[in-house]
Amino acid sequence: MVGFGKIMEMGQKLQKRIGALQEELERIQVSGTSGGGMVTATVDGKGFIRSIRIRKTLAGGKNQEILEDQIVAAVSNAQEKASKISKKKMKKITGGLPIPFPDLGL
Repeated sequence: MVGFGKIMEMGQKLQKRIGALQEELERIQVSGTSGGGMVTATVDGKGFIRSIRIRKTLAGGKNQEILEDQIVAAVSNAQEKASKISKKKMKKITGGLPIPFPDLGL
């Protein structure tokens, strides 16, 4: 049986690893596209939007509704990819234990 001290030590190590993972996720850049590459959204590993690029041929008054829809689709695509990366890395650290970490969106 594992003693209380050992459990505390393991918890502290896990906390440090989670902190390092949070920093790593902030550095990760993930891009998602929509409209055949007309719109590209880039988010960090936590899912925060870092940039949106729109092809000049798409921007304009008559294409405004299309543009707005494509931005939403591109951001959603990038956020889904970032979420998968985050969950995969967290699973690796926790050994697959279902531990929720709200700050990481898990």
